[in-house]
Amino acid sequence: MSAETILITNGETDGGLATARSFVARGYRVIAVSSRGLPLGLRSRYSATSFVLRETNQAEFEAGLLDLLDRVRPDFFLPLSSRSTFVASRHRESLEGVTKANVPPLDGFLAAYHKDICAAECRQLGIPCPTSYSLEQAKAVLGRDRDTLLVVKPDCDAGGARGVSYVQDREKLAVAVRECTTRFRGVLIQEYVPGPVEAMKTVVVVFSQDSQLVAAFTTQKLVQWPATGGATAVSISTADERLVKLVLPFFRKWKWRGPAEVELKTDARTGQDMVIEINPRFPGYLRFPLECGLDLPAIVTGVAAPGKVIPLPFPSYRVSIEYHNPLLIFWSFLSFLRSGSQRSGERLAGMREVMKALPVALHNLRDPLSLLGRVLAQFQQTPEVPLFLVGRNS
Repeated sequence: MSAETILITNGETDGGLATARSFVARGYRVIAVSSRGLPLGLRSRYSATSFVLRETNQAEFEAGLLDLLDRVRPDFFLPLSSRSTFVASRHRESLEGVTKANVPPLDGFLAAYHKDICAAECRQLGIPCPTSYSLEQAKAVLGRDRDTLLVVKPDCDAGGARGVSYVQDREKLAVAVRECTTRFRGVLIQEYVPGPVEAMKTVVVVFSQDSQLVAAFTTQKLVQWPATGGATAVSISTADERLVKLVLPFFRKWKWRGPAEVELKTDARTGQDMVIEINPRFPGYLRFPLECGLDLPAIVTGVAAPGKVIPLPFPSYRVSIEYHNPLLIFWSFLSFLRSGSQRSGERLAGMREVMKALPVALHNLRDPLSLLGRVLAQFQQTPEVPLFLVGRNS
């Protein structure tokens, strides 16, 4: 009897590689899809086959992915990006005869994907979130108080803090809004929630086909890159059930299915946890819950078909385990050295993080071709792909 097949997207990323490795260990055959592929045609040893679907525009990507799924007909389809999740959510009914997929309903996906809608939904449901402003309101706020800091960011899921700016005057506000609109076609202006990097927290949830919460995972960020706000370089697993309960009303309203990630920040002024954004997909640090003993990708596919499910108790993973992203830790430490800072305490702390990340880097040598490809990809000048646009009534 041949092994069951799972097709995953974002196969060239850290999360995609960890997911493929986990499924292969469970006896599955993995087919990986990537948006650009690795240099020199390199690919992971854990992928039986790999495909490249260029993200030149939404229509071409969508048609290509649907055609690929129809040709391959995998037993399961696990999209790891917002773009591919949108396609699966949009065509959920037509895909039922092709493969099994556990993805959110389209209206729920769009409610999370569009950050202005997401913020409005959270406020309506009593979930704390930053105040949002129109451009004129933001100008008025900055005119009244020069110490006020506002955040300008894309109004949809861009990932990795791309396009995020922090402004304190009207001139910089205008520039940030113009640049963000040019790159991402839409902008959201919000109040800045003060607090150190440790104030950043995340909740990852997985729901069954009948919208039952089956697993949850929480973290606290310790180091990020860029330091002003970005992807997780170092974090620690926590067991903050209070945060899970705080965000559940959003998912209950939209009868959620599949995975999602919520980013929160504790307001230093009030101690209140504020929802910064909700991403309708797995996070990029998907390797982390796997390292803590919680196989979230396997759980998603395990409840991809309707039927009785037994929710896991919380927490069902090891707590106080640290996550390290070697590449981001390296860039963070290199930036500190280039700054010429003489603060020996911070230098020693940075060196300790680099040393902690070494075992992770050595572990990645078990898949040498993908590691080499990812390193080479860092030196390629690839143009930024415009974020795909999905209508609010799609």
